[in-house]
Amino acid sequence: MPVFSGMKPNLLLMHGNGGSRTRFLPALDLLNRSYPDLQVVTPQLSGFDGRWLPPSEHYWDVFLQDLYESIADLLDQPWVLYGHGIGASLLMELAARQFVFPNGQVIPVKGVILHSAVGPALDKRIFPSLMKPMPVRRLGRWLVTRPWLQEFWEKRLFRYPDTIDPALRRQFFEDYTTCTAFPVFFDLITPAWYKRVRSLAASYPFYFLWGDKERVLNVRLLKYLRQDFPHSRFEIVPGWDHFPMLETPSDFVHRLVHIANEKC
Repeated sequence: MPVFSGMKPNLLLMHGNGGSRTRFLPALDLLNRSYPDLQVVTPQLSGFDGRWLPPSEHYWDVFLQDLYESIADLLDQPWVLYGHGIGASLLMELAARQFVFPNGQVIPVKGVILHSAVGPALDKRIFPSLMKPMPVRRLGRWLVTRPWLQEFWEKRLFRYPDTIDPALRRQFFEDYTTCTAFPVFFDLITPAWYKRVRSLAASYPFYFLWGDKERVLNVRLLKYLRQDFPHSRFEIVPGWDHFPMLETPSDFVHRLVHIANEKC
């Protein structure tokens, strides 16, 4: 596996909606064993993993402040930021703010890796429109958490579910049960939001990462990202579906470290 050269950056891993650091547990284990000196942080956001979500009219600020607090003691060091799904959207919002947190603090960023980012072509996809009514969002979250539907969802979300430890698969779905922030992001990540982010962060050199077997967010969405972020780089990984950090953690870690070291 590649070795970090020069000043080693810290690595932030931001999970997607409904989840928690559970999604990264196999990858975190490999990172800790292979790179014991590498500081890896998985932020704890309000409304996820059973944490309280305060009422707010500015939820982007709430989540970005949570992100800041998770790395506040390490802001004098460079960072590579990785976001998956809506985690990538959160990092796009931070980039649109020039990496300035709501409290005015700035994070020194070496690079930003956006994996299956939510945002492009929202007005052309059925799912975002379907999830606009709050009762539908609540129903969707409820259905994902039903134990008797777990096998069905596993087949929809994982290409090789049997490669994931059964206890980890159960925890993956239980995380949705305690995620009160789940419906909030359908109000935050909108076509108007994406248009604003695109206008403010179009010149930033993101590294967009996608799997060619992706089913949750089709790889065709990269067409829009290539147009909207012309200074970015793009990689389509053969064989990856939406959750390679769970299904093929060794390959995921190897590629992530390589990008952080060589591409960012």
